[in-house]
Amino acid sequence: MTAMLHLWPDPAPARFGTTRPALFRGLTHHQMRLVLRDFALETFADGDTLPHYPTDAPFVGLVRAGALREDLRTRDGQRRLFALTFAGETLSPLLPRRAQGQLSAIGPTEVLTCTRDDFDRLAAIIPRLRLNLLGLVQDQLAEAQRWQILLGRMTASERVAAMLAWFFDRQGALDEMHLPLSRCELGQLTGLTLETVSRQMRALEKAGVIALPLPTHIRVLDVCTLNTMTGTAPARRAA
Repeated sequence: MTAMLHLWPDPAPARFGTTRPALFRGLTHHQMRLVLRDFALETFADGDTLPHYPTDAPFVGLVRAGALREDLRTRDGQRRLFALTFAGETLSPLLPRRAQGQLSAIGPTEVLTCTRDDFDRLAAIIPRLRLNLLGLVQDQLAEAQRWQILLGRMTASERVAAMLAWFFDRQGALDEMHLPLSRCELGQLTGLTLETVSRQMRALEKAGVIALPLPTHIRVLDVCTLNTMTGTAPARRAA
């Protein structure tokens, strides 16, 4: 793994387009300058494993670009995909992670991190920052719990539709999603077999709901139908 760590002298490179991450929502331009001077930027190449930081562990992590995957080690020693974190989403607190877990980059990935001491000092100056972090943690826990409950009630077709709709929302509702996962890994997230996931994806493609220009790219052609096929209320929030 090759990772580069440095502090930004100026927050200008940290712009996230027109959408500001929820962690920084409501902060003024001056407050953003203060915040980003204390956040470090780490860059990772595709497949790089994030360090476990035995000392001076970051307290907050925010994916600025790219994506992260988290794999857990099963009892038989195999690794299993557990979660994905997309650009603009927060890992908080970043550590300690699960002892058996591993975070790795999907494509070129940039992660902003901040130590507990620096974050506490910033939060004392900008109380909104701590409120944002607390809200994110609560939302993430609620979303994870709701996802697990829904999986127990959904049919196979509803699970695949819900997963795609969830990722579609979390990636900013782009016309084409980049989802560099195998059908087996998608099955791990939905509790389905590789064959079942592949069959349901083909059914969605045949119905004109999605297109599959590449194995790792999914184009959503009919968002309304995709949401309806989840069998749940269309309003969802990204974790």
